[in-house]
This record gives sequence, structure tokens and C-alpha cells, in this order.
Amino acid sequence: MSNKFKAVVEKFRSFPRRIRWSTYALSAYLLYAALFGLLVPYIAKQQIPEQLSKLIERPVTLADVTFNPFTLQLDLHQFSIQDAESSTSFVRFENAGVKVNFWKSIFNAAISVEYIALDKPYVDIERLNDTEQLVFNFNDILSAVARNLASEEKVEPSIEEPIDRHKALFPVLIKQTRLAQGHVRFFDGVTETELVYPDINFTLGSFSTQSLLTNTEYKNEYRLQITDADSGKVELKGQVQLKPLEVVGDIHVQKIELPRLWGFIEKDIIAKLTSGNVNFSSNYHVAQTIGDTESDDTMSITTDEGVFSVNHLNFNAEDKSIVSLPSFSVKGIATNVEKQTVTIASVTSQGLQVSAKVDDKGADLVNLFTPKFIAEAPKEHKDDSVETEPKSTEVSPSWLVTLDGIEIKDYQLNVEEKVITKKANLWQISPINLTTSQIVSDLSKPIDFDFFASVNSKGDISVKGQADAKQQAVMADIDVKSLKLAQFQPYLATAVNATLTKGEVNTQAKLNANAEGKVIVNGGVQVNHLSIRDNKLRKPFVKWRSLAVNKFDFDLQKSKLAIDTLSVSQPYARVVINKDRSTNIGDLIVAQPKAKKSKSTTKKKGQKPFALSVRKIAFNNGSAFFADNSLTPNFSSGIEQLKGNIGHVSSIPGTKATVDISGNIEKYAPVKVKGEINPLLKQPYLDLDVVFKSVELTTVNPYSGTYAGHYIDKGQLTLALNYQLENNQLKGENHVIIDQLQLGKASDSDLATSLPLELAIALLQDNDGVIDLGVEVSGDVNDPEFSLGAVIWSTISNIITKAVTAPFSFIAGLAGSDEELNVIAFQFGTDDLTVEEQEKLQTLGKALETRPKLKLTVDGAVNAQEDSKALELQHFNQLLVEAAKIPENELPQNLTASSMPTSGPLSDALQSIYKAEYDEKATEVKDRIEDEEEAKDIELTDEELNKRWHIALYNLVLNKQKIDEAELGQLAQQRAQAVKAYLVDVVKVDAARVFLLDSRFDIEQDTSSVLLSLEAK
Repeated sequence: MSNKFKAVVEKFRSFPRRIRWSTYALSAYLLYAALFGLLVPYIAKQQIPEQLSKLIERPVTLADVTFNPFTLQLDLHQFSIQDAESSTSFVRFENAGVKVNFWKSIFNAAISVEYIALDKPYVDIERLNDTEQLVFNFNDILSAVARNLASEEKVEPSIEEPIDRHKALFPVLIKQTRLAQGHVRFFDGVTETELVYPDINFTLGSFSTQSLLTNTEYKNEYRLQITDADSGKVELKGQVQLKPLEVVGDIHVQKIELPRLWGFIEKDIIAKLTSGNVNFSSNYHVAQTIGDTESDDTMSITTDEGVFSVNHLNFNAEDKSIVSLPSFSVKGIATNVEKQTVTIASVTSQGLQVSAKVDDKGADLVNLFTPKFIAEAPKEHKDDSVETEPKSTEVSPSWLVTLDGIEIKDYQLNVEEKVITKKANLWQISPINLTTSQIVSDLSKPIDFDFFASVNSKGDISVKGQADAKQQAVMADIDVKSLKLAQFQPYLATAVNATLTKGEVNTQAKLNANAEGKVIVNGGVQVNHLSIRDNKLRKPFVKWRSLAVNKFDFDLQKSKLAIDTLSVSQPYARVVINKDRSTNIGDLIVAQPKAKKSKSTTKKKGQKPFALSVRKIAFNNGSAFFADNSLTPNFSSGIEQLKGNIGHVSSIPGTKATVDISGNIEKYAPVKVKGEINPLLKQPYLDLDVVFKSVELTTVNPYSGTYAGHYIDKGQLTLALNYQLENNQLKGENHVIIDQLQLGKASDSDLATSLPLELAIALLQDNDGVIDLGVEVSGDVNDPEFSLGAVIWSTISNIITKAVTAPFSFIAGLAGSDEELNVIAFQFGTDDLTVEEQEKLQTLGKALETRPKLKLTVDGAVNAQEDSKALELQHFNQLLVEAAKIPENELPQNLTASSMPTSGPLSDALQSIYKAEYDEKATEVKDRIEDEEEAKDIELTDEELNKRWHIALYNLVLNKQKIDEAELGQLAQQRAQAVKAYLVDVVKVDAARVFLLDSRFDIEQDTSSVLLSLEAK
């Protein structure tokens, strides 16, 4: 120490004490101010970025650090952590500050903070484009921190002393906490979706760690406001206490635009969300109850006055709206987590519009809204060999949700459907309205509902009732009003070639059903002003003014349907036989693909048969029209004034329905049907008397002219028919009386019969000009082709035509044989009659003796393929015989390629024939065979080589033999001549009765035989 410094120290010590202590205090003050006001901030400004950069391995910048040692105010300015891939900031803030009130902290025995502030913080979070794992732009920071901290010395854990869980927290008082103008950006690199929240503000005023919600000085009020890039807002405000934790407040979410959030799944779903926003608000209360241990702590969370709404929601597909929802609102939401209850005052929605396309592949909305990763995921195959652990039977407490009601208004469903038809059918179900009573999630209460829908504005459907979901039961009143049937025409057209031009259905019914199979429906049905038009004839096919079921009772469990009265007013039907003899009813049916029989459609064993009963079917003022355009001239007739009833129709065995129907044919000929029927049984019952009185036969002249070849000049027909159904076959014991039948001039009909009608009439007609026949008529009166004219002429002509419908069978019967005599068979390649065919010709000859006015036509035929093969083999054998110069009887029988001798005359002959046919030596074939086998490393013995050689020569020469058409014609002619020769020379049939056709031209080539036909002389 220098002398001058010592002198100064000595002089200072000589000063009075007050001066010396003032000097000490001033020096300490200046040192404190220099150290904490200048040096510490300077060091912090240098070291914080450096040390933090080393820790996180990212560039860190800090513009300035200021500390006021007198006010204890610390500020950090322009802090930034840069992004790893660019020069932009990952995290930054403009200013962060804290100010501690030293003297208040001393006087209050608590840490007293004037404020904590963070200005313009910014965070930029990115999820990187890595589909295999979840990677963010801060993953490298976490890895660096973990790596750098791992090298530090581990601190031995200290033994913690038991904590008094009921002891108050250390007192900390914060006058104001604020976060101003925060900015958060999140970018998802996988979906390329960006969320930006450019304005985030948070305030916490008058906060104390020991404050309770009842405290008036420190209210611990917080407020958080978040505004997104679309001006949507999220606001939370309320109060908080830390111990025990309790938070009360409310949340408001306003106009959060859904399309921006939709970006996260946009690539996985075809449908595009174009608009829509969500609003939500609720009060909430979170309260903690502290126990002796952490496991004894309980947390109570309740909310009330919650409102959730979705507005202006719209989904597009192919630039068209497919789902549009103007408003959906849930009001009065209250939850209690501890009690596990949720109550909702109401769910209301209005104006939903859904547009869908449905075809045989399903609804397009399923595909449009099914995530691609689900649609493309392979189906899991269950491995039966892997034993699965049994599921726990312990039932956890379930939440109870109570919804006071649902109200849906003005929904609209637009469906473009082509499941059944090739052309799309447009259906608009609108409006759809639905209201319900209270709905409880435990299904303890039945639900009252009221549903209404309009179908294409052409009919209303209303269902009102009560559903018990727990019992799986429903009781409802169903009301269908003015449902226009014409709108279902596209579906009718797939099965029927007719147009439903008019008609409407009204139904009033009550439904009572449950999951146990109970289905009871009772009510009434009316189908009014029905009109079905025949598309081919362009005229009405079936129509009526009204069809009404006044009362019906349907019971599924009892398998019964009981109808009181079915009334039809002014029914009309048209039946027409076309020129090609098809009917307009047959023309109506559209051919359907054959469906595979489903196992589910088979009747289960012991299943109760369905019981149908109709007390009465009544109709009045009915009419029908019948026309037969296959006749020349055309025939038409009408049935008018049709009336009557059918009583007590039932499917119960043993029951019979009474029939009493009457009408007039062409106004004057009465028709009456009376008797008993039961068409509903498995073996239907029928016993009907049908009476036609004094029908003028001149009205059926088209039938007589077309089929009999003569018109009728005079005659009346009376039919008394009794129809009985036995074994599903309709039989009729009929009494037919034809009075004063006189045939007129012959017709030019191509369909006219060649029967000797004059002779038949002379044989059957008595002295009074009456033909009285008892004949059997078979057919189906319900068959559209059944008609009066058909009955008349079938009953008359059947007697005469029975013998001529199958002439050969008929004459075979005359000879006591049942053989088919019209075909005489021959062996392939020959015209020799076998013993069996000779016996058939002898039978035919005997029959011809009893019918001298018959003549026989003989026509030869061949089987082109088989007869050609046989003739080719004959030619080949003839060549061998001639070349070998041997008699034919010395040629081995059944000579084949494999049995061909390899030496001798036949071998030499075969070789010479080959040389003549192919113009080369036969040994060339042998050499080729030998070369081919050597190429395969196969060595043949001389015997094997000769055998193969002769087989090849045999087949090559045989293939050269070709039979032309003329040879086949000659064979057919020879066969016909052989048959005629046998009949004339052996059986002794008059040669003038046997006519031989020239079989050499236009021959039948599908059968190796002679075809016979009978004609009248």
C-alpha cells in the first residue's frame, strides 16, 4: 500500500462517524446500482442467448436486458429462437417484464408483484410432412435438451418430508398479469393446413395464491381472448382460486369457421366442406376437494346454460351441394361430471337439405364421407386359433343424458335413385318435420313423436305415436293422404309394360309393434280413380272409380289378415288377343332375370300358415272388353252390367267362399256364375256353375271362319258348365247344346282345319237339328287366354281332331303297337334294313290296311358326319383290297391302324397307296419318325419303328378319303328305295299308296334314317 493511499485512509478515519457511515452507505449503494443495474444485465444479455443456444442447439437472440435495482423491474427485449430450417423465428416476443414491490413484500410477508407482462409473443409450430411418425419443428430442441442435460451430474433425490395437504400455499400477490397481442401459427405439413391466431390476449388481475373466491380484494379474475384469422373468437373469463382448486367462469366461442379445420381431414374425404361455423357458450365450475392423500382428492366439474350451434354448414361434391344445414342448435346444456349427468333443454334444427344418389352399389354419400384410409383398409380375418381373453363383466357407471325434446323443421331429402330402374328417378321428400318428447339415455321413459313428410308434393305421410326404446315397442297412428300412384310408374314399368296414369291412395291405420314379433295393424285403405293404360294398345287396361277396404286387421304373430268389406265401384278390364295369338296381358309382362332361390325364403318347419279372410267382396256396374285380332275378320265382345259379390273368402281349410256374379254378353245373352270357391288354400277349391244362355253362334263367326274353315249362317249355343279344381287341374263336366247349326260359305283362312265338318255334323245332329254333347273341357278360367270362343270351338273340334293330332300314334294303336312308326333307322354308311326296322314296317303295313284312304311319303336322310366317316372307311378298305389283289373276305374284320400288319401284301399295298396319294415313297415317313425320336434321344427297336410307321401310313391314307355331297345323297336315296321295296315287295302295300321323294337333293343330314309322313288321298 502506497504512502499516499495510507494517508488518505488515515485522514478518512479521522472524519466524524456520521460522515464515515454515510460514505459507506453511499459506496454500497453505488456498488449495488453498478452491479445489478449495469453489470448483471450486461452479463445476462451475453450469456442467456449463448447458454440457451448451447442447450437447444438453435440460434437464440436477445436484444437487451434491463434491470432497475431500485424498483426491482426486470425487462427482456426482442427475444427470439430461430427456426432450424430458415431464418424466421420459431419463438419470439417483443418484451417480457416483471416488477416486484420490495417494501410491500416485506410489510405483507409475501412476494408482492406489481405486474408480469409479455408483449407480442409469437410461436410458429409446424408438423413436418412425415406420414410414418409424428414430427414437429421443435423435435430437434427436445432432442438437444435431453442430450445436453444427460451429460450433467445427476442429483441424488432428497428425502421429501410429509406435506401438510391442508396447509395454505406460500403467499404470492400479483397486482396484474397480462399477455398482449400474442400470435400463434400452426402449420400441418401433412395436410398443408394452416391455423393462425393473430390476436391473443390474457389478463389476470389482483391475484393471490391464498385468495378465495369470496375475497373482495383479490378476486383472481382472469380473461383470455383468442381471435383467429377468420375473425372467429374464443373468450374465457371468470375467477380462480388455487387451494383448494376452484374455477368459475364462462366460455364463448363465436363463428369458428369449420372449412379451415376441415383441412386436417380434407385429403381423406371426398366431400368438400365449403362453409359452416360453430358457436358455443357455457358457464362452468371446477372445484377440488382435498383429502388426506392424493387418491382421496375429488374433482367436481359442472356446466350450465350451455348453447351449441352450427350454422350455414355446406358440403359439396363435384361443385354441387350435397349437404346443406342452415341451422342446428343445442340449448340448455348442463353437465355434472361427479354425478355423470347431462341435461339438454332442446335440440332444434331447420332447413337441412341432403342430395344423394343411390344405385345398386349403395348410396354415394357413404363413399363421399367415408375416410379413404378406412375404405382402403384390408379386412381383418379372424383367426379362430387365437384365444381371446374374455371381456370383463364389470359394468362401469354410465352417464345419464336427458334431452327434453327434438324439433326438426323443413328438412329436405333429394334422392336420385336407380337401384331398380336404369334411368334415374328423382325423389324429393320435403318438408320433413319431427318433434319428440323428452328422451332419456337409459331409455326409462317412452318417447312421444310426431313425424310428417311429403313425397314429391304428391302425397303426405304422417306418423304420430309413442316409441318405447327399452321395450323396443312402438304404437303409432299412420295417416297417408292423397299419395299419387303415378309417381311410382318407373318402378311399375320394370315389371309391367303399362302406364299407371292415375290413382291415389289414402290410408288410416294404427300400428302396434315390438321386438318380440308383435305387429298389429288395423285401419282402412282407399285406392281411388285408378287407371292403368296398356302401352301397346294405347288404351285403358284396368281401371276403377274406387276400391275401398273399410276395415282390416293384420296380426303378424297370429299370421292373419282379416278384411271386413272390399268394395269396387265401376271396375273395367280389357283383354285382347293379338294377331300373333299373344295376349295384351302377356304383352304387359316384362321379362325378369331368374333370381336365385334364397334360403331365407323357404318356409321354416312348424311355421304357422298365413290366414287371410275377407268377409265380403262386392262390385257393381263393372264391365269388360274382349277382342281377338288373330282372327279374320276380327272378333270383339263386351261384358256389361257386371255385378255381384263373393262372400267369406278365407285361407282356413274347410271354408268355402260363395260366388254370385251376373252380367250380359253383348247386352242380350245372360251369363251367370254361381257356386263355391277357395283360391287361398295350398290346394285351391273350386265348384262353380257357369251358364251361358242362347249365345248367337253368328257372333263367333271369326272363330268358325278362322279355325273351322266355314262361317256359320245360323245357330245358338247354350252352355251349362260345372268347373271343379282337382289336384290343381281344372276340369269341366259340361253340357253343350248346339241348336240349328248351319255352316255357310268357306273362308280363306290359313288356320282353317281340314276336318270333315259336314260329315261330323251329319253324324252328331239329331232329327230336330240339335247336337247334344256331354264333353270335358280343361283349362284355367283365370288364364287371360281363356275365352268364350275358345271354349266353343275346342269342345266341338276336340271330338273330331283327336284322331288326327298324332296320326302315326293313332294308326300304331290300331295295330296294337306303341312304337314310333314314322322313323326307320339305319346303321351308319349302309342301306340295309335291320330286323327291328323290318318289324316296324310290317306293323305299319298292317295299320295301312285298315285306313285305305291314307297315303305314305318316304324321304331318305343321312347323318352327314357319321355316315361320311363310315363311307370313307369303306373306300379305304376297298383301296387296300384292290392294291393287295386279295378277295374282300380275306380282309381282316375291324381292321384299324394299330392292327395293320407290318409286313405282307397289306403292308405292301398300304405303301403303294401312300405313294400314289402323296407322290413320295412311304419310307420317307419312316425316316422322319426315326429322326424325330433320335432328336428326343429315344432309340426304337425295329419292331417299334415298323409299328409306328404303319400306323402313320394308315391314318395319312385314310385322311385322304373324302366323301362329297352327291355320295351322301345317293346313300339317302338308296335307303328310301329300300323302305319302299320292303313295304311293296314283302309287306304287300299297294305301290300306288307309297310315294318316294327324291332324297338326293336338299337331304336331311342330322339322322341316319328314313322319315315317313301320312297324307290323305
